[in-house]
Amino acid sequence: MAKTSDSDIITRTLYIDADERANRFNLMLLLLLFVCEAVCLALNELGIFTVERVFLRYCMLAGAYFSLAPIIIWLAHDAVLRRRPSVCRKVWFKQVIILFTFLTVALFCSTISGHTVPLLAVPALVVAQYRFQRRQNLVVLALTVVLVLLSVYAAYFFGSFNRDLHKGIADAEGASFAARIALATPKRMTELFTHHALPRLLAFIAVVVLCIGASRRNDQMLRRQVELAQSVQQEMQKRNAMQRSVIEDLAAVIESRDVSTGKHVARTKRYVQLIALEMQKDPRYSEVLTDETVDRIVRAAPLHDIGKIAVSDRILQKPGRLTPEEFEQMKLHAAKGGEMVHNILGNLDDEPFLETAADIATCHHERWDGGGYPAGLAGEAIPLPARMMSVADVFDALVSERCYKKAMPPEQAFRIIEEERGKQFDPAIVDLLPTLKPAFLAVLSGEEEL
Repeated sequence: MAKTSDSDIITRTLYIDADERANRFNLMLLLLLFVCEAVCLALNELGIFTVERVFLRYCMLAGAYFSLAPIIIWLAHDAVLRRRPSVCRKVWFKQVIILFTFLTVALFCSTISGHTVPLLAVPALVVAQYRFQRRQNLVVLALTVVLVLLSVYAAYFFGSFNRDLHKGIADAEGASFAARIALATPKRMTELFTHHALPRLLAFIAVVVLCIGASRRNDQMLRRQVELAQSVQQEMQKRNAMQRSVIEDLAAVIESRDVSTGKHVARTKRYVQLIALEMQKDPRYSEVLTDETVDRIVRAAPLHDIGKIAVSDRILQKPGRLTPEEFEQMKLHAAKGGEMVHNILGNLDDEPFLETAADIATCHHERWDGGGYPAGLAGEAIPLPARMMSVADVFDALVSERCYKKAMPPEQAFRIIEEERGKQFDPAIVDLLPTLKPAFLAVLSGEEEL
């Protein structure tokens, strides 16, 4: 199966969004048609319209069903069943709305035609809300012709023309359906077409053509929006690629000066990702740890020790324990790290990423109980990405061999971190370790390719 490109996803999303907005607008139009049906029924009951009352009641009842059916489907799907995505985002729902709009208008115009002629423009206007599609617009044109003819001839046979099309025919002659059938000579039918159907056909064909033009322009504007969105996406991809390249180069420089084994940055990045993805499942953090935020944290993780660039090689590569004075110098790398993130990467023009990277670089040596450095932050005052990085960094340091120490067995490292729950580390993160242990071990053993 071919992989869907980001460009295809953007195009499909914009088209679906446009159709969703059109669907919601046209649903409100159907609701308005329902109100018009109720008004027409009331006017007919008052004698202002001249349609046979029982006949119109049945027609308006059917019209109410046609106008309300899509609205009921929408409310049932979205509000009652609470299914997502909205039915307005479904491709087939557009066709349902168009079909029921035609049926509603057809009933209007075939029963009280003389009063509702302008409604024949409604189906074309409904379709104009959507993207231009040649076949769909040809169908609209054909159905509009059918509606015009239906409005004239059905009204003639079913009796709403005593004041309009039946001028010149005695009321008694046109009082019944049977009488109208008897009077429906080819000459009379031709006169109905020539004097009543044809002028309306020409007018509404013009309306349909204008609607097709509007639909085509809407489609062109939407295509332009798609092109702009794709261009923005391409620029973002280029920026992200440059960002990753700069981060990887900086991480390589940091690691080359440190006493790590060479895989520390890659492993801690993966540990942080595992922690973030697991925390994302927790309702307490699901809104904070969006997919975008997790991606930003993972991309920033390799910069956690960027401040070590400012620490001398003598201290970084010392084979034994650091003296108190040397350790104070080492501790400066945390505060320096935040500064260097902004100084070196400030031209990336990605403030959320810079803030995340600075938080990790500055605060990953803070302790949950407030005994860390450089600022002595405690608890949730420590940024969440830094709390994740703290666990990942310490775990990898414990299980890795250095020139001044041997590697610790993973089980012992897990126990030490668990003992520091609520002291050095965030309890919520430590509580995830039993679940994450197999994945951590796979990364450490090299079973998972970094």
